[in-house]
Amino acid sequence: MPLRFLISESISDGQSISLAADRAHYLTKVMRHKVGDIIECFDGNGTLFDAQLTDVGNKRCTVMVREVKAVQQRPTIGLHLGISLLKGQAMDRAIQQATELGASSICLLNANRCNVHLTADRLDKKMSHWEKIIAGACEQSGQLFLPTLTAPQPLEHLLDSADTEIIILDMHGNKLPSTLPKVERLLLMGPEGGWDDDERSLFAAHQLPCYQLTASTLRAETVPSVALALFSHLQQL
Repeated sequence: MPLRFLISESISDGQSISLAADRAHYLTKVMRHKVGDIIECFDGNGTLFDAQLTDVGNKRCTVMVREVKAVQQRPTIGLHLGISLLKGQAMDRAIQQATELGASSICLLNANRCNVHLTADRLDKKMSHWEKIIAGACEQSGQLFLPTLTAPQPLEHLLDSADTEIIILDMHGNKLPSTLPKVERLLLMGPEGGWDDDERSLFAAHQLPCYQLTASTLRAETVPSVALALFSHLQQL
């Protein structure tokens, strides 16, 4: 399947859209599209459409919406991830793979054993960087919905504010059941060092189930993709 192109705007037939410099560069230099080409696009909120590249200039280009091909609604039952901050490219890969496998949202966590500490300015840059990774992963995988990305928060805050069923992923947890009812779920995964005793006590106080994904020890960056694949399957049996 050819790569789709993300245009995060409200879409209507015949609409002309001017693209920002970075998106124009990607469309014309990376994807190598030329004036007259028809490009399959999506808006990140369920709309799939064809657009034609009508004009290319210095650090800009314009496309025109030709046909709205499909409009989907977000799934009413989502599968959400809470991912503890990881260093460097490991975090990038975790977010990319979670997006490709259809996470409804990605909540970032400041776990106790997390060794990533970001200043406010650095966090803003990182959030922008991760949002671009999410967009690129959707373009690559064909996902029509961008998962929402929530800035890092303390574990206690997330547990108190979540309004969905929460499951803790822990290498010391119980084995996964053979099936699960299809309900809204938030899966929480720890940092490379795992959850500490205080966090496990917090989970117990909230009476949260803890499950291991495999008998082997997975890298923290691998857990999101394995978890989404397993839970998506278990909920559909």
